[in-house]
Amino acid sequence: MTRSYASFGMVAALSGVLLLSGCGGSGSPAAVSAASVPPAAASSTGASGAPAAQGSQAAQPSQSTNPSGGYWPATVQLGHNDKLGATVVDGEGFTLYRFDPDSPDPSKATCVGACAVTWPPVLANDKIVFQGLDRDKISTVQRPDGTNQVTIGGWPVYRFSKDTAAGETSGEGVGGTWFAVAPDGRKAKDSDY
Repeated sequence: MTRSYASFGMVAALSGVLLLSGCGGSGSPAAVSAASVPPAAASSTGASGAPAAQGSQAAQPSQSTNPSGGYWPATVQLGHNDKLGATVVDGEGFTLYRFDPDSPDPSKATCVGACAVTWPPVLANDKIVFQGLDRDKISTVQRPDGTNQVTIGGWPVYRFSKDTAAGETSGEGVGGTWFAVAPDGRKAKDSDY
């Protein structure tokens, strides 16, 4: 009799874990393991090989910076801009951008050196914590310095150093090559998302 109660408790606990692992749309943040994404300079895991979500109870890494350029945000999440529509923002609400000289398929990051100081790459440690985004669109690509950069729809993403407040989009259209990224990886201004 005691054994059946213990088995019931284990089944209930396992069911709760399975329910949490499906999170990642709107609501609680979820995480994709960056460690399970195979590091390759010219590739990333796309929709067919996206790493599994770790659940809404995943620890959120604190935001910090990398001495060779880039930073680790607490989250990447769905945002909205009145002019551009759906965008991707970091946990502080800063707009994230994509760079036309980069490549989404295979993923390749080309903004390095001084470029990465002006446009810090969004980096991933062990997990990419996200909210309101499709986990099949989120992955990483290895940068030339060996760090892993977050990708949205295959496009490596960056934050613009001259955006000084959450929601600003002063990087939109800079040099005709920088654009706010939509949740599907396209340019926010061109996306139907």
